[in-house]
Order: sequence, then C-alpha cells, then structure tokens
Amino acid sequence: MKMVFAHDHYFIHHGEKVYSPGKLPYSAFTRYLHHFDQVTVLSRYKNDSSFSPYWTLASGHGMVFKKIENHSSLKSVLFTCHKNIIEIKDTLRGCDGVVVRLPSETGLITAKIARQMNIPYLVELVACPWDAMIGYGSLKGFLYAPVLSWRVRQAVKKAWGAIYVTGSFLQKRYPIKYNGVSASNVDLLPASLSVLNQRCDKIATSSGGPFKIGLIASLDSPHKGFDTIYKAVYRLKNKGVPVILEITGGGSKFKNSPLIDKLLLHDNIIFSGPKTSGEGIFSFLDTVDLYVQPSNQEGLPRAVIEAMSRACPVITSSAGGMPELCQRHYLHKPNDDHTLANNIEYLLKNRQEMLSMAHHSFNTARLYQPELLMKIRFDLFTRYKNHMLSLRNA
Repeated sequence: MKMVFAHDHYFIHHGEKVYSPGKLPYSAFTRYLHHFDQVTVLSRYKNDSSFSPYWTLASGHGMVFKKIENHSSLKSVLFTCHKNIIEIKDTLRGCDGVVVRLPSETGLITAKIARQMNIPYLVELVACPWDAMIGYGSLKGFLYAPVLSWRVRQAVKKAWGAIYVTGSFLQKRYPIKYNGVSASNVDLLPASLSVLNQRCDKIATSSGGPFKIGLIASLDSPHKGFDTIYKAVYRLKNKGVPVILEITGGGSKFKNSPLIDKLLLHDNIIFSGPKTSGEGIFSFLDTVDLYVQPSNQEGLPRAVIEAMSRACPVITSSAGGMPELCQRHYLHKPNDDHTLANNIEYLLKNRQEMLSMAHHSFNTARLYQPELLMKIRFDLFTRYKNHMLSLRNA
C-alpha cells in the first residue's frame, strides 16, 4: 500500500540522497511505514552541493520524494502553481492513504485535491495558524490570519481524522467530530530516575552563579521570542543576577540582532549552533540550570518536553499549548520581558522551588514517553488503513 505525506518542510536534495535540516529524519516516517509499504513525500526542496553534518538522512527504504515549488508567498497562495497541482494530482492517483501536516500550503492544497478526488485523509495539526500569522507582526500577517485559520479549520473539519500535538488547545480552535487524538511529535529517551536524581544534585550543589539559561530554537524564526529573552537578560544583568543565555539552533537572523549591541549583552549570550537530535540535545539540556521558551506562537514545542524529560525547571510564555506543560504561575504573556525576568530571578534565588519544578517537569514528561505516543498513533493509523481497505474492496 502507498501513502502520501504533504508538508511545507524544506528537504535538501544532495546527490542521490535526501536530507532534513533536523525535524523530519527517516525515523520520523517509520510511524507510517508500519502501515504502508511506500511513503511519497510532497514538500518544498533545496538542491545543495555542499554538505552539513547537522543534516539528518530522510531518504531510505520505502521513501519517495517529490519536489514541490515554494508557494508560501501571498502571490502563490492566490495563484497556485499549475505545475504543483499536476504533481499533487498525479501523486494522489493510486495512493491508499494521505497525511497532511498543517499548517502548510502544500498540506492545504493536497487536502483540497484529495477531497475533490474523494480520498479520505488524515491531518497532523502541529501549530495554530492564527497565532503564527499574528506573530509575524506585519499587516500581511494580520490580514491573512483569519483566512488561513478558516482554511485550516475547514481542512480539519472535513478530514477522516486528526492527530493534534496538544492536549486541548488546538482541539478547541480546530475541532474534528470523529477520530481525533492527541500525540506530540516529541521523541524522548526512556524515563530514568537517575536523570531526576542528577538534576536534584545539580540544583542542591549550585553556587551563586553564573546560572545558565537554555533555549533551543531556530535563529531565523520570528516566533521564538528572542527580543523578549534578550530584554529579560538585560533586566537581570542590571539587577546583578549573574546569568548566561545559551541558544542552540541553526540560522543567523536574530543572532545578529541590533538589540544585542544596544543592550551590551555580548558577554551574556552564547550561540552554540545546532546540536544533533537526540543525545546532542539532551547533553546540552543537562548543562543548563533553567530552560526558557518565550515564544509568541507555538503548538506544543518538542524542545520544552525534551527539557522537562531532563528534569529542567521550565519557564514558558502562555502561547499555544504551553500552559498544558508549564505551571501557571511561571507563565508570562508573549513579549512580556518584565514578568519573564521576575520569574527567572525568583526561581534562581529559590532552590526549593527549583527542586519542586524539577519534579514537576520530570513527571509531566513521563506522559510523553515513546511507547505511549506510539500506541496512540499506531491505533489511529490501523483504523485509518482498515477504512481505506474497506473502501478499496467495496
């Protein structure tokens, strides 16, 4: 049986192989290959003759990648590329299942064509399009937010089923009547009490600083709240609270922010570049005293759950589904650097509270263990495959 996966992710075509910058390696597609013999990916692409050690291999047995031209600009949204439509239609003919990851233009177009061809499809909803558009802070984003939200809401409503990364946030905004489940995309190491014990020892033996604050984020993303955390670090510096912010992730846009120069924060911020997924990320998290996610838009960020799985005390904004993870009195509104700085200062000066948060983080992350999430997805895809087989055999 053949399945189609549609998303806006940029895959890098390098020679005969296809790579992902990190979020969609081959292992991410095994959840589909358990049920289908072949997965054809419809997504944007880049051809690159150079090579980065931070790429992860996406191609492999059972994988086919089709190149879709970028259509995320306003012009492309209004006038869909005819070449893309032909490619998507040709790919959907003869397929036995369709999964669209939203919000994405490729996913929305594929869902629309699937409906026209009477092919039931599954949605994976990983973020809120309204928050994403508003988060850009532009007039275009503000005007397009209700349009994109309506398109996603319709795509979810008319789907056979949906997988939400949140427990309730996205479900309330983009509901589906049947076959809706909650399963984060996070991939954790097996839970071990030794992780919690090591974290508690680290907190108990910590001195007066400097304290390391961690953040995992693409430096090219406008949604990660870089200005907010920079301003919060500035406030802490002026109060004499010794902190170092270490950001790991690719990109450069916000690394070269004029705000860093203006606030004289070069000695307080470390840009350590991207880390390899899995052990590289977890090793980094074990070195931080506190993890912060000040985003202005999120679904349910994997980085926060990864940090919690290492028993890190965590502070987040109230964006998206993060209130499902973080204790409410440690939430701050997006762009509120004053409250963020106060929360950080309070925690770093209260060892007992840090210990309490370490336990909260560790216990919360246990709800996202691989075997639990795998069963949720496996059961839904089994029902979806059986439904598609019944239609084919009717």
